[in-house]
Order: sequence, then C-alpha cells, then structure tokens
Amino acid sequence: MKIVLLANDNVSYSGILSYPLLKNFSNDISGIFIQDGILNSNSSSLDLFRKIKNRSGLQYALSLTIETINYKIGIFIRNLFHMNKHENDCYLESNEKFGRIFGIPIFKMKGSVNDKIWIEKINELKPDLIICIRYAEILKKSIIDIPQYGVINFHSSLLPKYKGLGPIFQAMLHNEKEIGFSFHYIDEEIDTGKIIKQKIIPIRKNDSVSRVNIRAHVSAGNELVTIIKNFKNNKKQNIEINKNDESYFSWPEKTDTKKFFKSNKKYVLIKDLFSLIFYNPNTI
Repeated sequence: MKIVLLANDNVSYSGILSYPLLKNFSNDISGIFIQDGILNSNSSSLDLFRKIKNRSGLQYALSLTIETINYKIGIFIRNLFHMNKHENDCYLESNEKFGRIFGIPIFKMKGSVNDKIWIEKINELKPDLIICIRYAEILKKSIIDIPQYGVINFHSSLLPKYKGLGPIFQAMLHNEKEIGFSFHYIDEEIDTGKIIKQKIIPIRKNDSVSRVNIRAHVSAGNELVTIIKNFKNNKKQNIEINKNDESYFSWPEKTDTKKFFKSNKKYVLIKDLFSLIFYNPNTI
C-alpha cells in the first residue's frame, strides 16, 4: 500500500499524531508533503495572529500562540538533551525530522498543494491513500480523486458535532463533559465526509484546552495505526453517526472568549509545557 502524508509542522501536536503511523508503516509511505504556511500559502504567522486577535480577542490569540510555542519548545529541549526514545513511543518531533529519521522523502511545498506542480508530484507517487496530518488547507477534487482509498483526515470532535475551528475550545465553552475525535474521508466540503472511526475523550476537572488536545492526539495516533491495518486487510471502515447534533464553528467571537476565560476555564497552562518537555504518551 502506498501512502502520502500532507502535514503542517506549524500546527501543534501534528508530530504526536503522525509518529505511530511513521514508526509502523514507514515502508508504505512514499512521501511527506509539508506546507510552508499556517493556513494557506498567502498567510504568515503575524497575519494569522492579527486576524484572530481582531475576531476573537488578544487573550485568545495569545493562548493559541503560546500553545504553538510550547510545542516547539518541547521539541527543541527534547532534542537538545537527547530525551527522545522509541521505547514507549516517547518521541516528540516535527514531521520533517521524522521523514529524515525514517528515510521518507520530504517535499517542502511553496504555494498550495492544489497547485499543478504538487498535484503532478503526488500523481507520480501513485498513492493508494492520502492522510492529512493536521493539514488545514481545503483540498480540491483534483487531489481528492488521486488515491483509490481516498483522503482521510483527523478532526478533534465527534463529528458532525463541533465541525470547523477550535472544537475543543468550543466544547469546553459549552460545558461539555467529553469531546472526542473523528477520522473521516475528505470530500469537497468542510468536515462532512463519511466517518471511519470515532473515540470519546473525557474532559477532566481542571483540564486546559491544550491538555485535552494533547490527549486526543496521543489516542488518535494509536487509532490511526489500526485504521491503516484495516485498509491493508481490506476491511470495511465506515460508521453510521447521529446527525441530529450537527454544529459548525469558525473563530470564536470576543464575547465567547470573554465568557470562556471569565468562567475560569483555561486554554493553556505551564504544566502543559512540562508534559511536552517530559513527553510520555502513557502518562498524558
């Protein structure tokens, strides 16, 4: 089975999601395509920060920034002190570095994956399956139609509930006791493709958005291994879901973020950084 990954190393926890897959199926992965932008080829980190600040407020924008910085600090310190170990899967790294570690070709994209040059490159690899590893760009039909098994994506909610952006934040804002994640096929709309796998993630007392996010990525990385095994064994993967709870959210409004922080909910905590520096998926 030939697999191509679409990844974004500027998005927190993408390496947590991809590591179990790369460790178990590196011989099946033909290439990792890494986006150079935050959300698209025309965005910079500063542009995105300003956009979120104007829409959702300074505190929310800073929280997102701190979460991303914490992830990169965790990777840097673990590399500096040689703390990464394949034993117990205690490995925190970028997708680009993982590609070098496992001997997988890396394609650092300039522009959009929907550009002709990258469509042609992916076609040359003849993938049976494309997996989006926290890849935020909307894919066009010309990409979706390439692999025979389709394109699958991870989303940190129990779809179709909390489609769109910031699902864990929205779940905590709405006082949910649990969230979860979904793997689904990508179609030409947002978070609407058929569901492959879902799993519930509890929201514990004193959890931060960041902590729940890390926990979801750890669990999803292991589930992704099972999904690929099922693809290789030609097992049907498609589950029925209840569409009565369908909801969609974009960037939160300032009134939403004010309500979130005023209710003493936390987006990111210093202990979240330490859980990355001393990363062990078995203790998250």
